[in-house]
Amino acid sequence: MLGSTGVVRVSFAANHEAQIARQSAALLAVGSAGLKTRIPKLLRTLTGDTWSAMACTVVAGAHRADRPWHEVRHYFVGILDDLQGAQLLTGLPTARSWCGGNSWPDVVERITADSGTRVRKAAQIVVREVLSLEEEVTPSLVHGDFGPHNILWDDSGTPGLIDFDNACAADPAIDVASLIGFYGAARAGQIVDVDVLARAKVYRASLPLQVAAAAALGADHKLQSHALSNFTRRLEEGSLHDPTAT
Repeated sequence: MLGSTGVVRVSFAANHEAQIARQSAALLAVGSAGLKTRIPKLLRTLTGDTWSAMACTVVAGAHRADRPWHEVRHYFVGILDDLQGAQLLTGLPTARSWCGGNSWPDVVERITADSGTRVRKAAQIVVREVLSLEEEVTPSLVHGDFGPHNILWDDSGTPGLIDFDNACAADPAIDVASLIGFYGAARAGQIVDVDVLARAKVYRASLPLQVAAAAALGADHKLQSHALSNFTRRLEEGSLHDPTAT
């Protein structure tokens, strides 16, 4: 944070230049999508030998991740409707560009090769289910990491949405998947129809595999191991699709 003048995001990942180029292009496209929700605006990008960075405007407000579901669910509905009704302009990445895009299944196959038969087969099933879901879905603007951790509330109680690093044109159920992680499928099901919830549960199961793939591409071995451990733990608990199912 640079006071109230700007926010600088810096990447030291092995693929830092491509990472910041994708993130800045996504934010630029989102800024032209006609959203009513308060969002940051891209200012500039910079690249060095071992790092890349992007600067954007500050979205005023504070995190209130402790706010109960009944207080925030109608705000979530408003933001999700805003995203789904936005203009899809050129520059928006496709689904999972942040974790490999079309090569995501191959990356998952590689990084789970030594994870044991049960984990490897479960990962293969989840990847196939995700890909099959998207064949019949009309894409819309997707935040890609939606939830209370990326919402800032100003003094009037109006929400602002930040961190569009994973924004893309894809299935809107992707944004419901992260809400399931925070609040459970039953609560998420209060604000979306049955079909969207069913797809969101599949996407939720895939989230650790997406994080692990992105970490592998950025040579972040610690994060990769942590994400794969999360997938394995959720598989063993029976909570891949819904954390409240345990």
